[in-house]
Amino acid sequence: MSTYIFGDLHGCYDEFSMLLHKINFKPDDDLLYLTGDLIGRGPKPLQTIETILKLKKNFPNKIQCVLGNHDLNFLCVAMGYHDPRKKDNLDPLLQSKSLDEIVEFYLSTPLLYVDHVNKLAVCHAGVYPQWGLEEAQTHAKVIEKCLADSLNRKILLANMYADHPVAYSADLKDLNYWRFILNAFTRMRLCDKKLNLDYGHSDCSLKEAEKEHLYPWFRFGKPYMFRDTAFTLAFGHWAALKAECNVSNIIALDTGC
Repeated sequence: MSTYIFGDLHGCYDEFSMLLHKINFKPDDDLLYLTGDLIGRGPKPLQTIETILKLKKNFPNKIQCVLGNHDLNFLCVAMGYHDPRKKDNLDPLLQSKSLDEIVEFYLSTPLLYVDHVNKLAVCHAGVYPQWGLEEAQTHAKVIEKCLADSLNRKILLANMYADHPVAYSADLKDLNYWRFILNAFTRMRLCDKKLNLDYGHSDCSLKEAEKEHLYPWFRFGKPYMFRDTAFTLAFGHWAALKAECNVSNIIALDTGC
């Protein structure tokens, strides 16, 4: 049995299919993890999602996905809380007969997936450096419950776009707390030495960021332990990083197109 992790697909169905063929993916035996941003801006979002849904239906324990910022944007648009942007290429999904099924799939998709057998954790942007893996999973489950509740889901999705709070505190409550969890798991790239997140500078190099006293979040991350066991953490999201992460237990996957 082999375990594979794919970075952001962004609706690139042809490349996704070629990758599955290249690794000779055998869902009866293998495991496949996807780091989120399954759709968004790419040419074939519907075919990409339909392939994933088919795999999930036929092999529910062999393919696992997490939410990315583009996936959350789709939910906002599909549920009427934001207008679609042409560059995101969501129309094939919004006009699909499978729209309800796609929305339900995303509403049940977590921010963090922890594989206790392979000692592996998968998320989109990373794990906030102040959190250990157990605590991160606790926060992620708060959003799972929020998305499962119609009222809380509306409050969250209609108000999730904001560049604050910039740091975690146990005093955060309700929307501010929910928003920080989403931002940490799906938008995080750089932070300062006090672990205040920077929501800009998405395309700058690490050297350029350091001139402004900003550093990659994984510079401050803890060795990711679940109780007494070390785990490897895989993430996507940060194309400008070009998968350059020199931390032994953290794997960066997004290299852009």
